[in-house]
Amino acid sequence: MKEKILQVVEKSGKSGVLQCDLTRIYGFSKSTVSTVLKELEASGEIVRRRVAGKSYRIWSVMNSPFSVKGVLRVGILKAIEYPSILLTRETCKNIRIHIKIYNSAFSLTKDLAEGYLDAGCSPLITQTLFALVYRTIRINAGCGYNGGGIIFRRNAKIFGSSELSTMEYNLRRYMERENIDGEIRYFSSPQKMMRALSTGDVDAIAIWEPYLTKLSKKYRSMRFEDVFGDYPCCTLASNKGVGDTNEFRVFMDCYKSSFGEIESRREELINMEARMFRLPKRDVREAFNGFKYSYKLSLDDALSLLQEFGLHLGNEITKEIFHLL
Repeated sequence: MKEKILQVVEKSGKSGVLQCDLTRIYGFSKSTVSTVLKELEASGEIVRRRVAGKSYRIWSVMNSPFSVKGVLRVGILKAIEYPSILLTRETCKNIRIHIKIYNSAFSLTKDLAEGYLDAGCSPLITQTLFALVYRTIRINAGCGYNGGGIIFRRNAKIFGSSELSTMEYNLRRYMERENIDGEIRYFSSPQKMMRALSTGDVDAIAIWEPYLTKLSKKYRSMRFEDVFGDYPCCTLASNKGVGDTNEFRVFMDCYKSSFGEIESRREELINMEARMFRLPKRDVREAFNGFKYSYKLSLDDALSLLQEFGLHLGNEITKEIFHLL
């Protein structure tokens, strides 16, 4: 019965399901539903909120618009830039850390801004834009530097990229530097972008690791750091609703210390990332050093990158958005 109820709740997605509907539509008895929901709530698998009178709406933890005590929901992209997040989940024993994988930085950061994630790793530019609109995001630390570049199928006029991202920012810098009057087409996942490259729908793509290293074996490539020097890629941000909690402070302590273990646990992390992303272990290993992993993020470096992108932040909004380690 617990499995059936949890399945119904998970399928309801972000809308959730009314507790009374579990009895009325699915034929579960009121007493059974009440008992099961209390157990699921206690184990941190669901969230319940009173919505009207005696009615309750139920969400799975990963679809809840509310944070859960003792639980942190962390979003990451399908990239190998986040071994620190995997190590943090291993070392933070007193917090249940749920990791959700996204193909799109836009979708991840939107969920973070709207409270469906407690923390998330996505491009600095994307997080800043959402922070300006929603005013619910704080940028707390770096994740890594570099890790992106351009793969060329032929002389490029039509480029593929992810939208409002570090990839787009560096791609535009490259096009301006080379005086390329081209077109940028946006893709919601690396898989769709790579498919467009293989079919010839685009001439080149701006993409990140481990795809960059793998595609470099077949096509001509250029790494952004070789042209522009080191640059911050993704940053770790939190939703304001969780940023001042004890759980998040413990999480950040573990996150900071995890970077000192990345090199010594390299092979273990390669195995973990290969399993998590369902990628060949060889691809992850070959691309692992494509990033410089560091939680350190200079405010000056961040603001400089944003200014080059066209975002000039005043002192007050800078203080509101950036709460760096």
